[in-house]
Amino acid sequence: MKIYQMSDKQRIAYLLSKRLITVEQAEFLANREPLSSQLSDGLSENQVGLFGLPYGFATDFLVDGKKYLVPMAIEEPSVVAAASNGAKRIKNSGGFTTEPSQRIVTGQIVLENLTAEDIKKLTNAKSHIRQIANSARPSLIKRGGGVVDIEFVSASTFFEIDIKVNTVDAMGANIVNSILEKTSQTVSEMVSGDVLCSILSNSGADQVITVKAKVSFADLTTKNMSGVDVAKRIVKLTDFAKVSTKRAVTHNKGIMNGIDAVLIATGNDFRAQEAAVHSYHDKYQPFSDWKIVDDQLVGKLQIPIEVGSIGGAISALPMAKISLDIMQITNSHQLQSVIGAVGLANNLSALRALVTTGIQAGHMSLQSKSLAISAGAKNEEIALVAKKLNQTKKYSLEYAQEILSELRNN
Repeated sequence: MKIYQMSDKQRIAYLLSKRLITVEQAEFLANREPLSSQLSDGLSENQVGLFGLPYGFATDFLVDGKKYLVPMAIEEPSVVAAASNGAKRIKNSGGFTTEPSQRIVTGQIVLENLTAEDIKKLTNAKSHIRQIANSARPSLIKRGGGVVDIEFVSASTFFEIDIKVNTVDAMGANIVNSILEKTSQTVSEMVSGDVLCSILSNSGADQVITVKAKVSFADLTTKNMSGVDVAKRIVKLTDFAKVSTKRAVTHNKGIMNGIDAVLIATGNDFRAQEAAVHSYHDKYQPFSDWKIVDDQLVGKLQIPIEVGSIGGAISALPMAKISLDIMQITNSHQLQSVIGAVGLANNLSALRALVTTGIQAGHMSLQSKSLAISAGAKNEEIALVAKKLNQTKKYSLEYAQEILSELRNN
């Protein structure tokens, strides 16, 4: 039986049989246990309940020679299906290869009203400022991280001190902000001007990863189109995204569909990721590029990916821990590589659908259960209404309601 044909209990048993989760984690998933009130109180404000998302996993990922099942938290089944579909086509041609980046997060101390003497004093004190910054988080030094560089930047009437920090396996927001707060106190005492603010930057400029993949023409073929023609049309559509911002935005949204779903499943900050990736190019461009090389379609995704594998919500949320265990993630570089691969897999599936059958054909067949629920179907009615929708390929709320009415009358 294929994984997408299994029940949720069968999938949990499958993960357990592969030793990707423990018996306790399997019971946690099976019981769909919510967060404890103590934990949820500690993670949010003014809370009155819990907001759930479906949690599943994509299959067939081969990244840097290692196989992965990739957990995804998202309400749209086509995103999970597209990730698996794209990953399988790429796996058949050798899988994804990645070049993970260093884990450097930049923090900014922004000053104003500085004199030339103030600026000179600061630049001459670079080593002292670095020492103060490192003293703020000595445990980070023990883990192999810490401040790797300090840069001074004049920006209009402002002056900034950029502190670059290797946060090791943590996403690093709290680490860098605590370093900045301590360092800014020392800086403030050194100059006559004012410290306007101290905060990390989510630019991700020093966390850029490159993901590459090849797809044979045979794995692109459809019933009505040869693989060569599909590949050529994918390249053309990618080229169009380079000259059309309206298309590039949607091209990139398809990539982020998969990336965000993994970020949520692993307890990472998808808001920071969105901010980083959409500001990466000076001129807005598609994040990925596709070309035909040596009778293969070759894809490349190069973007910042800001993630951690320890700390914060990642360590606090039970589901995040389960996600990392399922993937057998041991460090943030590995997680960065897998997330990048998911983005490129989703991109391939979306582009292939767009240049062949169109995006709605597969999308709506997977959304049929959602449509059935919207029509009022409950329990076993959901599958029956969805089946009828897929058989007729008439996807509308009115028709779903009609099917449900007939079902109940009979």
